[in-house]
Amino acid sequence: MTFVLCTLSLCTLAQDYIRLGERTIMGTARYVGMSGAMSAIGGDPSAAHDNIAGIGLYRRAEGMISLDVTRGSSRTMVGVPHASFVLSLPNFQEGSKVKFNNLFFSYRRLQLYNLSILGKGENAPSLGALIAGAQTNWDIPFCVDRTNDTYSLDLIEGGAVNEFDFGWAMNISDQWYTGLGLNIQSYTMRSNALYEETFESLYNRNKTTIYHTGVSASLSAGVIYRPAVWMRLGLGVETPSLGSLSTYTTGTFTAKTDSVRNSYAPDAVMRDGNFHMPLHTSTSAAFQIGAYGMVALQYDFYYQNSADPIHSLRAGFEVIPVMGLYINAGYACESPFKRSKKVVPMDPTFDRQDTYFTRPNITHYASFAIGYRGPQVIVQAAYQYRWNRQDIYAHENITNPFDTKTQTHRVVLTIGWHQ
Repeated sequence: MTFVLCTLSLCTLAQDYIRLGERTIMGTARYVGMSGAMSAIGGDPSAAHDNIAGIGLYRRAEGMISLDVTRGSSRTMVGVPHASFVLSLPNFQEGSKVKFNNLFFSYRRLQLYNLSILGKGENAPSLGALIAGAQTNWDIPFCVDRTNDTYSLDLIEGGAVNEFDFGWAMNISDQWYTGLGLNIQSYTMRSNALYEETFESLYNRNKTTIYHTGVSASLSAGVIYRPAVWMRLGLGVETPSLGSLSTYTTGTFTAKTDSVRNSYAPDAVMRDGNFHMPLHTSTSAAFQIGAYGMVALQYDFYYQNSADPIHSLRAGFEVIPVMGLYINAGYACESPFKRSKKVVPMDPTFDRQDTYFTRPNITHYASFAIGYRGPQVIVQAAYQYRWNRQDIYAHENITNPFDTKTQTHRVVLTIGWHQ
């Protein structure tokens, strides 16, 4: 019994880590408009998420803040995904190759949880069979060893992953740019689920609530190299973040066989001292087209030992039709964090009563932006379309998952000042 409990608990933690490790392309309007393909371009606070060396391209102080409106899963959310300040310090020492030392602070949202589904199906294996197989000692009757007539899952998720960044970067001879950063993340995610299956006049009903909260920290480093005036090459690395995660769970299971009785899952707080988020590397190349704009290509890699790695391909371009006016467009394609085997959140100790889990699939982004950069004022606006599909299983024995297709529309407005 001990081996079974440990195995299922590890699967539960893996599922939590996969969800909390997910990232979305968010930030300034320019960054969103380029679909995040800015690791070699720099000069933007959100690009520092992929390569902190991009802060080295600043030649004057700048403050920026962004507002976005996100529509997805039948819900509209308004938020502030980014705020930043860059202090640019020129080096007046004669003969030094270091031209600028820049300091950087930023708040940014890394992920927004905004899922609401109501899935229904027929003729699937019963949750009762999973309960019996897990050898739980619940003082309650439940329907087992039969196929249900209908089943449904009502699932709502909310929360966000936020990050606070502190960085330093420098400009060496207008050819090399390098930087170091400290990143502090905060995690909040809440899930409410109601799973119900009926067998003519009988039923199993499972209602659960899970609340995650935690903090972690990571280090970042990066470099941008200009081998020619028209070319930039970038490399950024962010270490796995280390921290702590608290998980609060409640649940009520009800079944109707010959009688109806309730079983209550006691509140539980579990802490994992080895909680960490993914290793992130970013490699990119940008090509400048005279004074009229540039084209950028980028590959990002996220590694997490509890899931398959993420591969992200991004492409973007920027056009400057007249001085001060910037037009951006971009596309990104990203594989998901997922396990090659099913993740089984069922915990027979009843501390984790949730039985549902997700298997995300590929995500696509398409975006467009327009902005003005004047002598002191910056105004940018962007639109992003994000398309994602994921399979949601009500429990391990379900063979036909709910195939959910999420289309998210995001509008971003960024305003800033530089001097």
